[in-house]
Amino acid sequence: MKNLLYLVVIALFMGGCSYKNEAINLQSYKADYAGEVSKENKTVFLAFVKDTRIDRRSLGYHIKNGEKLAALYSDESFADKYKEGLGYALNIAEFKTDVDEKNAALIMEVYIKNIDFIYSDKSFDENLKGEIEIEVIIKKGEEVITQNFRQTGGKWIAPSYNSKDIEPFLYTLFSDSINDIVSKLTRF
Repeated sequence: MKNLLYLVVIALFMGGCSYKNEAINLQSYKADYAGEVSKENKTVFLAFVKDTRIDRRSLGYHIKNGEKLAALYSDESFADKYKEGLGYALNIAEFKTDVDEKNAALIMEVYIKNIDFIYSDKSFDENLKGEIEIEVIIKKGEEVITQNFRQTGGKWIAPSYNSKDIEPFLYTLFSDSINDIVSKLTRF
C-alpha cells in the first residue's frame, strides 16, 4: 500500500510538471494597415492563397545546446487566415475587391513558401527568430509580375517551451508581410 501511494505521488508530480505544448491559433488580421492607398481605386481579384510548405503544421522548433528539443506547431490554416487578412488590407487601401476575375484590373495569386521560427536557449540576447516568405504573382492584362516578400525579425521572450508563446511575434510578422504586399500593390 505504501509503495502504491509513492507511485501515485510520483505520477502526479511528473504529470503536473511535464512539458505541455499548445498549438498556435493565429489571430485574425486587425485593421493595422497604415500605408499608401490606391490612387486609382483599381479592381483586384484575389484568385487564391496557397500554402506550399511541405509540412503545413510545423512552424519551427526549440533548440537547446545545438539540438532540436521540441517542435513549434499550429493547426491553423494559414492560407485561409492570409487570404482573409489580405482582403481586409486591400479594402483599407481603397482597392475594389468585390469583382470577378474577368473584370479585374489586377489578378493576384499568393503562395506561402516558408514560415520558420527558431527559439534558442540564449539568456539575455535575442532568443526567438522568425521568417515568413511569400511569393505574389500579379497579372495585369498580359503582363505577369512576380514579387517575393520575406519578413524576418527577432526578439527576446521569457524562457518557454510552449508554441502559444510565439503567437504575438508570429502575428507581427504575418501582419507586416500583408502590409508590405498591399503597400507595394498601391504602386502598380
